[in-house]
Amino acid sequence: MPDRELICIVDDDADHCDALRFLLENEGYQVKMYLRAEEYLNTGEKDCDCLILDFKMPGINGVELLELLQARGLTPPTIFLTAHADLDMAIKIFKGGAHDLIQKPVDAVQLLQAVGETIEKHQKLLRSSSGSAESAQKQISCLTQREKQVLNLVSMGLMNCQVASRLNLSERTIETHRANAYRKLGISNLAQLRKLLMQSKLS
Repeated sequence: MPDRELICIVDDDADHCDALRFLLENEGYQVKMYLRAEEYLNTGEKDCDCLILDFKMPGINGVELLELLQARGLTPPTIFLTAHADLDMAIKIFKGGAHDLIQKPVDAVQLLQAVGETIEKHQKLLRSSSGSAESAQKQISCLTQREKQVLNLVSMGLMNCQVASRLNLSERTIETHRANAYRKLGISNLAQLRKLLMQSKLS
């Protein structure tokens, strides 16, 4: 029997987590619950097929958690839940790479449909991306060791001045290495860099 898809829920409302787990497990999914973003980060979970995130939580909120995961090179397909959706929130969530946004109280049919579609889209993306992994690896192999060091730190979300401090170089030198690396890779922004790095790591 094939492994069941793993759904990870991060929500500080324990009763709500239990209700979602019951719903999803009844549909055949494997479910893990976390009541705080920090708890999820500390587990180092890398095999999540769909991440369901509450937008507003104490400590690290949902958007911040997604940014931290992306800085680690993890891009789980994500569905956000919120009790108070507005346009600014939606823009922030989708710019952060989320697949869907569902307003609380959650409609069971809507959630199950969103989970199914999110997993399907992500699996299609992985299949198409795996074919370009070798190409991405060849592109990155053209970089110098210093350029690779700079891009790895940049992909973690560090600014040029922070990268300069880490590598004990001037900020102008970092800017030059970053510009040269972007030119060699044919990219122009951080999102494209992260996508390329993710592709290069696919087997």
